[in-house]
Amino acid sequence: MTNPPVTTPPVTTPPAARRAAQTAAFTLIELLVAVSLALIILFAASSLLISSSRSSSDLQIRNDLLQEQQIAQNYLIANVREAAYVYPQGTTLNLASGTTTERPGGGAWVVGSATAPILAIVKAPELPVSGCSPSNDRACYKFKAYYPVVRSTWVSGLSNTSQNNPGADPSNATSWLLVEYTKNIDQTMPPTLTQLTELASNGLGNVSGKLLLDYVQPAVTGLPPLFEVPTAGPQAAGQTRVTMNLSVSRAASGKTVAVPARASTDPATWTQPVLIAPRNVGRLNP
Repeated sequence: MTNPPVTTPPVTTPPAARRAAQTAAFTLIELLVAVSLALIILFAASSLLISSSRSSSDLQIRNDLLQEQQIAQNYLIANVREAAYVYPQGTTLNLASGTTTERPGGGAWVVGSATAPILAIVKAPELPVSGCSPSNDRACYKFKAYYPVVRSTWVSGLSNTSQNNPGADPSNATSWLLVEYTKNIDQTMPPTLTQLTELASNGLGNVSGKLLLDYVQPAVTGLPPLFEVPTAGPQAAGQTRVTMNLSVSRAASGKTVAVPARASTDPATWTQPVLIAPRNVGRLNP
């Protein structure tokens, strides 16, 4: 006797299970919404990261500018305090020609100029002047001048391997560099004021300037002059004053970072004046 074939009844999915399977899948609209939300989150995160990176870069630039400005400012203050003579307003200075002494705008260096300021002093020696010699310049009076040179002029005129060349920076090509020019007065007697006047006008010889500070703020309308010096006349310790209005700024990533920080668009507020009193003035003979 043959057994009848066994048939398996079809498996049917309960209605509730079918509905669950259908709802477990994402529709195209839901996928688009999810992708859009993910992109928004990624954009917000990347914007925050970029903003944080720029803030960190700005802070680093500001710290570098502040440190360099303070070093240069302290150095200047120390030298001016030891001055035996400050060249007064209206003095024409015949510095050596060349890239390191090129005046912004051209022409001659004149003390008291607002568009191309220059500070010139004669620094007293550290040792008795009777011992002055080329091998013992600490005993010599020194002529020193501090002035700006346009950054692009300086960089293009010096060798790329020169330690005096800070390197090109197209975003700051019109910035100034603050330069120091030094010449020893090789004589074993203190110079007279007449000799110092003749020295300035007759020429100081083939001397090159040395870079002291980068990214100095160029002159603009309303900005206090970089240096303010006495008018012509007798100079006396405690009465003669030099004012330094130093401001540095650097353009980077489309922003300008400045020291001191600029709380106003008025250039008159961009500096913090430093008053210096030379203590050796009034001791040289006419």
